[in-house]
Amino acid sequence: MAKAVYAFLRKALRNAGHEQPYRGPVRFAEGEWIYRNDFSGGLEWFAGEETIALSGKTVYRLRYSGGFIR
Repeated sequence: MAKAVYAFLRKALRNAGHEQPYRGPVRFAEGEWIYRNDFSGGLEWFAGEETIALSGKTVYRLRYSGGFIR
């Protein structure tokens, strides 16, 4: 299962927008797989959580944060 989750995650991350490059897109779906990315902030500081669901069941969750280093 882990290989399939990370293969789908790589697809989702390749679809991140240039305007909001915080991990992946807000939503990406393929078949029964759904990736969601909920984030806030801007490039100076941002935080978010991404999840992957398979057939409606969450199988992956990651919380992240980042920003500029001064």
